[in-house]
Amino acid sequence: MSNKNSYHVVTTINNPTAVTCTAKGRFLDADYDNLIVCKGSTIEVYSILADGIKLASEFSIYGVISKIQTCTIPNKSTCSLFILTDQHYYTIITYDKALQKIQTEGHGQLNEHNARVTDQPISTVIDLMSSTVLVSAFTGLLFSLPLVPKTDIKGKQKEGSKSTSFVPSSIRTNEFDFLSMVSLRGIHQSYIAVLLGEINDLKTIKAFRYNASLNEIIENDKMQVGVEATTHTLVAVPDPIGGVLAIGEYIISYYDLSSSGSTPKELSIDPTLVTAASFLENSYDHCLIGDAEGYLYMLTFDITNLKVQQIHSTLIGQACIPNSITHLGEDLFYIGSLQGDPCVIRLNRVGAKFSIDILHTFSNLGPIVDFCLFDYDQQGKQTMVCCSGVDKDGSLRVVENGVGFLKQYQLDIPLITQVFPLTIPKTFRDVLVISTFDRTLVLQQTSNTEMKEFAEYSGMVHNEVTLAAIINQEGYLIQITKSSARIMSAGDQGSLLFEWKPPKGEYIAIAQLNETQCVLCCGTGMLIYFDCAGNMLRQISYLQLPDVACIRLCPLKQDGIDSDYVLIGMWSKPKALLLQLPHLEIVLEYSLKETGPRDLLITQFESKYYFMILLGDGQLLSNEIQLKGNVAQIKNERQTMVGTYCTSMYPYVHQNQKKVFIAGSRPTIVSSLRETLYFSAVNIKDVFAFATFSQHILLMTSHCLLFGQIDANQKLHHNKFKIENDMPVRIRYMNQTKALAVGTLYKEKNNHNGFLTNRGNIRILDAQTFQVLDTYPLPGIETVESMVMASFSGYPNKEYLFVGTVIENADDPDASHGRILVFDIKDNYKIELLEAIDEPGIIYDMRAFQNSVVACVNGSIYCLTKFAPDLPRGQRVAFEINVHKNVLALSLDTRGDKVLVGDLMRSMSVLKMTNQNPLKLDVLAVDSKPAWMTAVKFVNDYTYIGADDKNNIFTLMLNENDSAGGNISKLQLKGGFHVGSLINCFRPDILVDVLSTGAKDHDALTKSIEGSFTFATVHGSIGTVKTISHKAFELFSTLQRNILAESASIGNLKYASWRNYKPKLQQTHHHHQDMTTYLDGDLLKKFQYFNLTIKHKILQHELLKNYSIVEMEGLINSLVS
Repeated sequence: MSNKNSYHVVTTINNPTAVTCTAKGRFLDADYDNLIVCKGSTIEVYSILADGIKLASEFSIYGVISKIQTCTIPNKSTCSLFILTDQHYYTIITYDKALQKIQTEGHGQLNEHNARVTDQPISTVIDLMSSTVLVSAFTGLLFSLPLVPKTDIKGKQKEGSKSTSFVPSSIRTNEFDFLSMVSLRGIHQSYIAVLLGEINDLKTIKAFRYNASLNEIIENDKMQVGVEATTHTLVAVPDPIGGVLAIGEYIISYYDLSSSGSTPKELSIDPTLVTAASFLENSYDHCLIGDAEGYLYMLTFDITNLKVQQIHSTLIGQACIPNSITHLGEDLFYIGSLQGDPCVIRLNRVGAKFSIDILHTFSNLGPIVDFCLFDYDQQGKQTMVCCSGVDKDGSLRVVENGVGFLKQYQLDIPLITQVFPLTIPKTFRDVLVISTFDRTLVLQQTSNTEMKEFAEYSGMVHNEVTLAAIINQEGYLIQITKSSARIMSAGDQGSLLFEWKPPKGEYIAIAQLNETQCVLCCGTGMLIYFDCAGNMLRQISYLQLPDVACIRLCPLKQDGIDSDYVLIGMWSKPKALLLQLPHLEIVLEYSLKETGPRDLLITQFESKYYFMILLGDGQLLSNEIQLKGNVAQIKNERQTMVGTYCTSMYPYVHQNQKKVFIAGSRPTIVSSLRETLYFSAVNIKDVFAFATFSQHILLMTSHCLLFGQIDANQKLHHNKFKIENDMPVRIRYMNQTKALAVGTLYKEKNNHNGFLTNRGNIRILDAQTFQVLDTYPLPGIETVESMVMASFSGYPNKEYLFVGTVIENADDPDASHGRILVFDIKDNYKIELLEAIDEPGIIYDMRAFQNSVVACVNGSIYCLTKFAPDLPRGQRVAFEINVHKNVLALSLDTRGDKVLVGDLMRSMSVLKMTNQNPLKLDVLAVDSKPAWMTAVKFVNDYTYIGADDKNNIFTLMLNENDSAGGNISKLQLKGGFHVGSLINCFRPDILVDVLSTGAKDHDALTKSIEGSFTFATVHGSIGTVKTISHKAFELFSTLQRNILAESASIGNLKYASWRNYKPKLQQTHHHHQDMTTYLDGDLLKKFQYFNLTIKHKILQHELLKNYSIVEMEGLINSLVS
């Protein structure tokens, strides 16, 4: 069997955003606390400020972090971090401030032959008496990991014991699984408390004392208590009180384990699932807890003689759904979340009452349960829309390639209407003229971040709105207000030299200036053109025009065109006029359909001139234009949506390249590459004006001026859109209507018993504004499980929405069933139900296929056998069972005449069409090895990629010769790759950075020889998979090995143990499949960060030595972008 087209490169284009765990300690400096946040394999270290946090350091390890804990190592001034990965590898690291690097104190793996991994969350505690980390990761086992050398009874270090530090030992227990484990306070001996029991049965809290010298735990029978069945979490109560809080779904109880027979203190709560809890720093009577709806409560204890008498609970606010709560000091808390946007909150105290303010939120895309990619304008730029978050934190996240605005400082001035930067001749400082809703301010920069305001400046009018201001060709300052146009000498001591006022009864409504020309429009539509090059305004011509909306001077003589022009936009009969200067002669009249122009521009990109019309509704019309005297010709009109509203266009030059900044709801930068216009979104919303000032980019928002720089490199930017209180779960793009179909669910609470029930909606959204256009509510407890858009040859230029649902049976989940709903989406975006078909199972996935539709219904594949929307309801649509070979068929993909099926337990199978009308399928090939699939994808007819529940992707291949026979063939494993996070879906195409990848021809070596595709994970990461040639694989695998040899592993964790494919069933604990046919794009990207010496060293290989560093960096960029 050939390996043709089975070589792949996997690249992360958006790092994990979900917070898996957090800690606090003095990691970077002995004098200051740090917040440590773990996201997948990334660790972020933050400095704690008075009003928030600031990223101080960031690094990654080879492994997904399951647990992190601060600990103290002897002779270290700062704290160390104990890190445990989901594969049970551990490392202990310390930051060396003198060397400014991370050092590894110890590392290894928790491993016991034939041990069974626990089904419960891993628990870690530090036994303070012996400075030992205790880890519960396997059934019936506890691992101990000493942080200091062992000592004898007299406290002396045992001979040869130094080597036992950081080396784990297993301890057999008589218990099954530890549901929760804490290290107790308030008792002198070394005790841990554990929660034991089956999930739905009564639970028990037991206390064990850890004996370090014997490496065993000894149970204390007197400290054992029974707790109610829903108890799931223990929280240790700080010194000097001690004991534990046992948190359940109905009751929170305090147990004083230091004295037998003591009565528990119980607090009844409304049914809820507490997901995080933390005692306030230096407090033993206040505990902050958060639940699965994001509500935060303050638990307070009534204490007498160091004994808890009563527990109280107070609702203090709502934030994200927490999985960790970290007290940062003072009144600040960090709320970590897997399911929503993590945030920093401030706790407000007024007497005995508490409330919270959310100070900062941090974008989290995870978990991404579904997504779609679409090219709205059909111009090569993909937009990704993700169904992200859980329950009340659910939202749509729009992910786009764009440029970043790097803010350096801001100036808080409300109600600004326009800004005019002025360069004053013979001075070293620029002046900024700011027009607000009722006055004009003049500011001058005095330092990098400070400005002073002039009470009076030259002969300027300060009590009016400035319409335009500039320094003209001869260095005079011109200001135009509603009442006059004024020319004055520049500088704060300048004076008025000339003033022009409109005729009596008139006022100046609109004005445009450049260094030699002025065009203004009075309120009645009188358009006047002036020469303003000197110390006076000289009227040249005028023209009466009704309803002038905007003016744009086009001084094109400086570019070699034989005339200058002015563009005029008009409202009442929407159109744009091109007038030739100096006599205001009409050269071109361009009529618009409905919306009047907001701004107009003629600008040159590369060798072409473009006539650009910005409409108020967010459309940009771009035409190529050729000008000669009083003749103008336009062609190749292109329509692009650049927002929901727009204000103006601002030409500027960045890194010697001409660009146009479009201000509006979604600011966009227009540039040109190879005579083609490209549009890049900016990572800031609602910008109303743009300027360059004193080597800064200046952006005007509704409340301030932002000073900063435009990042030259494109990056992924995220935007969040809530759909009322719904959680999006499925999404599809509709090409015909340019809209989105979104399946959502929401929780409905029963007022009698407090139970929550899922309810479903199908919503139609505008694909640009993300506003809801129509909603189809599903009845009862029915919710959306799958969606697909399908077209049929009998109904051309028409798309139909097929929706698969689930109707859960709470008493018997195996008896849950569903329906297939077929909708017609009308031209006015209204959704109309054509047919509803009951099915005996859940419709897990559907795909359009061969002028039909295939669907997974429990373990069967159903095919659409009838589609006649013109017939009466009940006769329009029919599905029939076709193949019944699966346990549960969860995911589908289609290509040509084949269907790829991913099963809950039976890996992948390939079906082949044997008849088209009616559609019939038969099994072509299966994988004999078990794998629990989450997504599947065709690479080509004979190569298939799947994602499984072990966080892998892997490749199966079908021998081309086998496909011709009549027997069921066996799929062969060709290789795999450990992604490290669960993948819910694959989608064709990728988010391409057009400007950086298109700057040069794609090298044939890096070109994807099959369709590239995108995946998204529960941790919020986004990745791509490209298929490359064998020649490219040989080259880049050699490069990857050399990069790995020169890369320092933080924590001394092994790369191969992290990335090698880990199948469902392994012969031994250490058995992993080599990656064999996969390359790691993340590792290849590291090449650019090495110094020149190491880069040269990496390229010293027979396959690599013919490439220069610049050439190799270009190849890598082309491969992984």
